[in-house]
Amino acid sequence: MRGLALGVSVVLTLAAAGLAALLVVPAPRQWVAFLAIAVDEKTYVIAGAAILGTILARASGAGAWFTAQLLLTIAIVGLCALPIFQATSLASRRHVELDFARWLKAPVDIGDAHPSQTLTYATVDGHSLALDVYKPSTADARVPAVVVIHGGGWTAGDKGDASRTSAWLAARGYAVFDVQYRLAPPPTWQAAVGDVKCAIGWVKTRAREAGVDVDPARVALLGRSAGGHLALLAAYAPDDPTLPPSCPVEGDTRVSAVISFYGLADLAWAWDNPGYPHVFDTRARLTHFLGAAARDVPDRVRAVSPIERITTGAPRTLLVHGARDRIVAVEHTARLAERLRSLGVPNDVLVIPYAQHAFDFVAGGLSGQLAEDAVLRTLAATPR
Repeated sequence: MRGLALGVSVVLTLAAAGLAALLVVPAPRQWVAFLAIAVDEKTYVIAGAAILGTILARASGAGAWFTAQLLLTIAIVGLCALPIFQATSLASRRHVELDFARWLKAPVDIGDAHPSQTLTYATVDGHSLALDVYKPSTADARVPAVVVIHGGGWTAGDKGDASRTSAWLAARGYAVFDVQYRLAPPPTWQAAVGDVKCAIGWVKTRAREAGVDVDPARVALLGRSAGGHLALLAAYAPDDPTLPPSCPVEGDTRVSAVISFYGLADLAWAWDNPGYPHVFDTRARLTHFLGAAARDVPDRVRAVSPIERITTGAPRTLLVHGARDRIVAVEHTARLAERLRSLGVPNDVLVIPYAQHAFDFVAGGLSGQLAEDAVLRTLAATPR
């Protein structure tokens, strides 16, 4: 039994040490970057494994290993405490009350979506585009709406990602429409944002087909990653004739607010600073999206870079980003935030020190709770 206890102790401790290393060491591969999301948001599991390893090491009677294991466990627990300390510190500064019981039970939001219904909002060039509808819990009068735009580097992903957040917003009185858009290749630098604008027009004028009476003056966008880029672009360039809606739209496609989770803001900067290609091949994705290398189509790059499209009349903006994002650099948010401030556009910026790309897919994690508060504040601050 002592031999078994020693073996389990070694396995638990080394596994905990390897995972804890992801809290400080950049992920070398994309699958490791995704694993790091759970590591950052569930550090108590790693600390618990290391502590259990210490207990088993003590029981095994292996004195030398117990001493080394104890020191290693102290280091692991210290690393695991860092994200919790950073989250609570940030929550204190932003006056957010964290729910630690909810954090302990927070699931990874990759299951099947359960919308109220799914409808086709347009058929464009033979492509049927659908949206998932999440009806608000109460709808006695006209309600505000949130159009959700998924990520995936413009080449992947679909509606239904992070669906728990959509249901969470609906439970707080918002009609949520999680939309599809056409993916690259072929190049979709016009088509993707055109589809988003088409969806906005549908929500503003035809949401009653889904049994929801939406106030067209209170329609906000929420996008993640590439969807964050498209949300910002649609919000900042609603009337650009080079980026028209992909379907006939009654009225306009202006929105009251835009929320970008770890979205790209400056495509020229992204091309010049592509990051580590084994984690995310920025240049390949941009080439698929633009139809050419960014350096060869500078006018096109400027046309679809949100940082180039901001005006003083831009809608209220919320930017949310993890400082340890290895897929979309936090520099995008920093550069865009500076531009927003210089133009006097109402904005809020939430940079979570320890968080990775797609951190909010741990629904109810400490990072997710910080983001939820910021989202509700931004939506509440828009005209009612």
